[in-house]
This record gives sequence, C-alpha cells and structure tokens, in this order.
Amino acid sequence: MSRLRLIFVLSLIILSAVFVSTIYFIPSGQDDIASKRARIIAAEEQWILQYDIINNKDRDIKYTIHVTIDDVAYRDSAVVKPGKTYTYIRQISPQELVEGKVTFTLYEEGKSEPVEEVTYHIDRN
Repeated sequence: MSRLRLIFVLSLIILSAVFVSTIYFIPSGQDDIASKRARIIAAEEQWILQYDIINNKDRDIKYTIHVTIDDVAYRDSAVVKPGKTYTYIRQISPQELVEGKVTFTLYEEGKSEPVEEVTYHIDRN
C-alpha cells in the first residue's frame, strides 16, 4: 500500500512540474515589438493620449502613428532604436471632441497590418 502511495505522490509531483514548465516556456504571443502601455490621462482642461512603444529587436524600427479624433485624422512617425522605448504623447483639447471617439493605430514600416489599434471613448462631462 505504501508503495502505491509513493508512486501516486511522485506522479503528482512530476505532473505538477510538467504543468508549471509548460506554462513558463509557452511564448506569450507578444511580438518583439510590444506596446506595453496605452492610456488616456485626464488632465485639468484636456486629455492626454500616451502610448509607450518598446523595440526589443536589434535594429532601428520606423513606425507610423495614426490618431483619429472624431473623424479628424492626424499622422506622425517615429524611429525607435534597438532596446529603447519611445513614448508618444498627443494632447486632446475639449474643442477637438464632438463624439469623444479617439482611435490610435500603430504601423511598423513595411507592414500593412497594424501592430496595435485601440479606440477610446472620452466623456466630456
């Protein structure tokens, strides 16, 4: 009886180790280019769109940034050096908002699909 218990306990330990190592070693699905933080910050008389881009690749990467505020489009670009972070900041005044819809889209040069696209709805009240 004791031998079966020992085999059972060892089996549980091995199964737990396999489970933990599987979770630990599975890729997270993040690309080498990762946006870590996108947010709208409410300031006193405006809102601030802030977006951090981290370049984990070993080469410079050029990005195109599209921001649409209630159907008015703005375009910027940035080059992020290897291992560096670029923080994009866009101030949004109350006069720019009618519906309050703000869309941020980030493209890597040479790719047609966006790296990330996020839409916010800002309440002016």
